[in-house]
Amino acid sequence: MSQPLTPALEDYLEVIYQLSGENGTAKISDIARRMNIAKPSVTQAIASLRREGLVYQDRYGPVLLTPKGEKRAREVWYRHTVIRRFLEEILGVEPATADRDACLMEHNISVETFSQMEKRLQEKPDGKIRFAEKDQLTVAELLPGQKARILKIVGKDSWIRQRLMEMGLVKGAKLELERFAPLGDPIEISLQGQHLSLRRTEASMLLVELIDE
Repeated sequence: MSQPLTPALEDYLEVIYQLSGENGTAKISDIARRMNIAKPSVTQAIASLRREGLVYQDRYGPVLLTPKGEKRAREVWYRHTVIRRFLEEILGVEPATADRDACLMEHNISVETFSQMEKRLQEKPDGKIRFAEKDQLTVAELLPGQKARILKIVGKDSWIRQRLMEMGLVKGAKLELERFAPLGDPIEISLQGQHLSLRRTEASMLLVELIDE
């Protein structure tokens, strides 16, 4: 069973997970910049995460999530995404405020409340989830049943980019998110009648727009 982490350490895991998905790596300087925190403070936090077996780092190298750390980070990021979208789409909260509030709520929300948020997002009267306009939406942020069109592949990992294109995940391709695995990873999608499985890091590289068709 997962041991409790402080909200601050959960935030670090979340940022490392995001940076790894976006850039293929998470450097101390990038983490500090994203969180607006001094690098010595980041170094101390990474040391704490390393003692918990959640990350590892060679001397002066990038910070990498262990399998245990990736699992914990996915859990936090998924909670954040659902809470933020619930606040925006169900309650009409302004996006920036919803994102800040989700950062606070994601650490302490009860299982019951979170489950009701998930359920409400998927049970709107028309069966669709209307998301507020935003500059970036990735496949990893979709909910089951949503359909989307690929706009582009982001991130610097050329090997993953090539793999995604070979799977047919190219600009203009239409897909539907079918379901998440029990732990949130991998993600199952359908593409032109094919059923594909993507790691969350791969899904985070696919920038999309929602469609109704």
